[in-house]
Amino acid sequence: MDWFEEWFDSPLYEKLYADRDEAEAEQLIEFLEETLLSGQYHSVLDLGCGRGRHSHNLAMRGYEVTGIDLSTAAIETAREKAKEMEIRNVHFQVRDMREPLPQTFDAIVNLFTTFGYFKNDGENASVLDSVTAMLKNEGLFVLDYLNAENVRQTFVPEEDGEFQGIRYEIKRYIKNGAIHKDIAFAGEKLDKPRVYWERVKLYGLDWFEKEMGKRNLKIIDVNGDYQGSDFDPQTSPRLLIISRLSK
Repeated sequence: MDWFEEWFDSPLYEKLYADRDEAEAEQLIEFLEETLLSGQYHSVLDLGCGRGRHSHNLAMRGYEVTGIDLSTAAIETAREKAKEMEIRNVHFQVRDMREPLPQTFDAIVNLFTTFGYFKNDGENASVLDSVTAMLKNEGLFVLDYLNAENVRQTFVPEEDGEFQGIRYEIKRYIKNGAIHKDIAFAGEKLDKPRVYWERVKLYGLDWFEKEMGKRNLKIIDVNGDYQGSDFDPQTSPRLLIISRLSK
């Protein structure tokens, strides 16, 4: 089992990241809508949608949204929230992002670093094959990724804390071209200590330029944050790549 299959389905995942900023998700979608999305992009695929933060925001703005994710728990949560919010123009399904859907979309978004999870570079690049298979000609692909160089310079090696009577310790390190995160949980509320881990490949802009170019994804803009700042490899918190498919 890959690390993301076990970790993303764990209830501890939701508890550890319960404070993820909904306002930040809304800010990103607002930036995309103001600068890129328009009436010609009606159908949107959220590739690796997680618990649906961005899908819900897009749907509330009138887009017809499909969200896919490999995590059953994440998709269940996304569906529940959509029902609670009475959003009817969003649909979720459990699916591997390497396996294209049988339909095409005006735009595809891959947000909040849901790329680079596979150990093999070829597998990660195959996600781009899936994107081109599901994207209409002249369709838009938006990739929101970590800034690899900035991560190398600023990652915090160790962190600990507590929530709801559960203690956690996090260790971060770089190995084999990826940022790793080992996460250990302990406490009376757990039947036994638990250990999970994350791994994300540290790809730079040059890697994406090469791999997207092979697949006729023409990069039209690169930003370094959700305010639209120019990308700086040393200081930008994000690598936000906007590309268009030209078959």
